[in-house]
Amino acid sequence: MRFTFMCKKERPRVKLAKNVAIIGAGPSGLAAAGYLACKGYSITMYERLPFPGGLMVFGIPEFRIPRERVFHGCKELEGIFDVDIRTSCKVTSNGERILGDDHAKEIVELEKVMDEFDATIVATGTWISRNIPAEGSNLKGIYSALEYLFRCKAHELGLIPASEKIVLGSEVAVIGSGLVAIDAALEVIREGHNAHLISIEKLSEAPAGSFEVNRLKNMGVDHTERAVIKRVIGDGKVESIELVDVDAEVKGGLILRLEQIPGTERIVDDIDNIVAGIGQIPTPPFKKGFLEIKTLKWGGIEVDNKSMSSKQKVFATGDVATGISKVGRAFQSGLRTAYWVDRHLQTTA
Repeated sequence: MRFTFMCKKERPRVKLAKNVAIIGAGPSGLAAAGYLACKGYSITMYERLPFPGGLMVFGIPEFRIPRERVFHGCKELEGIFDVDIRTSCKVTSNGERILGDDHAKEIVELEKVMDEFDATIVATGTWISRNIPAEGSNLKGIYSALEYLFRCKAHELGLIPASEKIVLGSEVAVIGSGLVAIDAALEVIREGHNAHLISIEKLSEAPAGSFEVNRLKNMGVDHTERAVIKRVIGDGKVESIELVDVDAEVKGGLILRLEQIPGTERIVDDIDNIVAGIGQIPTPPFKKGFLEIKTLKWGGIEVDNKSMSSKQKVFATGDVATGISKVGRAFQSGLRTAYWVDRHLQTTA
């Protein structure tokens, strides 16, 4: 995976005097770093996790994106283009504590970074999972798909012992039909459990695509579509769930309308765990109102058509600006943002 595909493994002949900070070394941040490194800028990346790559390393299965390819691309950034990738280093200004922060060994003030660099790109993604809106959602045995995948990958990378992995029972309800939910279901199966996929969307509307859902069905997963969990039942922990059919309008993964259909309620017994992959919330490295940087109602950073936030020199890219997307779109967002950062730096003294 080459993040510097623009310049054919050759460092630029001219090294520019201006420097750029990139907060977050996921797909959009790495794409932006590769573009700007090819232009000759000095790049410093801040990544709170012990390895760069974001969800390409800490969530997405190996058969989709082999992590060694990601690491190879990062080593090329560092070795040939002198990109400084500072791992286990969290940049924040009283931002929320999120999944994976335990691995950060250094905390850097966001305002300090913004002052020291000619431009700052925020590429911190979406690391807070949405909870299932159901009665009994506080029972033990309910996990987010993101945390489940993260702990699996962290264990594979030798970052946590087996005792810190999420241990599931034999029957697992996986909620959602986006790629995070699909990948969680694949991991559930790989670990030897039975997965039951439940989604608001019908098969043709699945954000991950009907191919991915059919892959699971061919592996023995039953798919209940056009339904939601109305109630989680159990004595302290999950034991069963009550489903209800819904009339929903879904477009591009966004739920435009959702109505439960009375009289369609039914109980599904013998459910040991719920793994919910129903979306993530953007995680900017600051709280709302920080330096008057504008955010949107859904939590993302507001940017103009040149990827710049409401504060000069501060840009945002990837899921933290666009909402959750696939890796390809995150790459495109990073490249587009880097283009405008280059234009901005070329026209400012």
